[in-house]
Amino acid sequence: MKSENLSATAVAENTTGVSVNKTYWIKSIILLGLLGVLIALPWFTGYSTQRLMVELFTFYAIALAWNLLAGYGGIVSVGQHVFVGIGAYAMFSVSTTFSLNPWLALPASVIVSILFALIFAVPMFRLRGAYFAVATWVLAEMARIAVLNSDWLGAGGGIPLTTMAGISRWLRNAGVYWAALAVGVGSLAVIWWLMRGRLGLALLSVRDSEAAASASGVDVLRTKVILWVVAAAITGTAGAVAYMNTLQVSPGATFSLNWTAAAIFIAVLGGIGTLEGPLIGVIVYFLLRECFSSYGSWYFIILGCIAILTMVLAPGGAWSLITRRKQIDPFGIRRILS
Repeated sequence: MKSENLSATAVAENTTGVSVNKTYWIKSIILLGLLGVLIALPWFTGYSTQRLMVELFTFYAIALAWNLLAGYGGIVSVGQHVFVGIGAYAMFSVSTTFSLNPWLALPASVIVSILFALIFAVPMFRLRGAYFAVATWVLAEMARIAVLNSDWLGAGGGIPLTTMAGISRWLRNAGVYWAALAVGVGSLAVIWWLMRGRLGLALLSVRDSEAAASASGVDVLRTKVILWVVAAAITGTAGAVAYMNTLQVSPGATFSLNWTAAAIFIAVLGGIGTLEGPLIGVIVYFLLRECFSSYGSWYFIILGCIAILTMVLAPGGAWSLITRRKQIDPFGIRRILS
């Protein structure tokens, strides 16, 4: 009788293992197929569609970075757009100064964003809560004013991306699109990898209670700084790619609060503290923009009303409405107590 029970258990475990393995391969094939379609998109779409997709991927990456800070680390930043400007200006400056291919200059946006994030971390992490949030906005304004008064950065006129001049229109648009795709997918992969590891557990514990996290052996300051640096690198790179699309940077546009406002709206609409939320949020955001942007100021009123309704009726965002009926975890990062 015991041998029969053991055999039944072994068969059940083997069946479960085969099922999980099959599901994994199905997911992998679907994702690879979708990625292949996205990579091939420049060959069967027009320039306007490619430019729209560049905006979608860069906004998605910035929203992911903001969501990483606020949703997983409990760090609310109102001035995250400071890194949009820093990343864009870093890439444009290096490319035009050294006559370097813009795509080869992209690493400069990552490096410079990380350096400034480390410098900013010294005063910023002496503040908490609302003081930190307001200070990030002040930081962005200080950066905008500094660039506005810097002649070597083009002052109010900004910097044109003159190194794009010798590149054909098709290759320029396709190259920027592929860079945006890489930023969007790469940002998701980096954050997924972080959240699957020990840092992910540390982030969640810091978000829930810094005192309890510290008592459990988590280095709270180190965890926050890592989070801040990763978010800055993602935001800076996304900002650089976004302005490759327009071929011009200027202080008013690159250091605009609109970047952070859009990121917050996307994260809130989709679901803060989830990887799925920003993906849903950015799709809904662009659908709304394409449908209602012609209505002028009413467009912003509509967005505001949708944001308020979301926070009142579904505080967890659109993703929480999906998971109310069935608990699903596409990215496999949920931690469940057993």
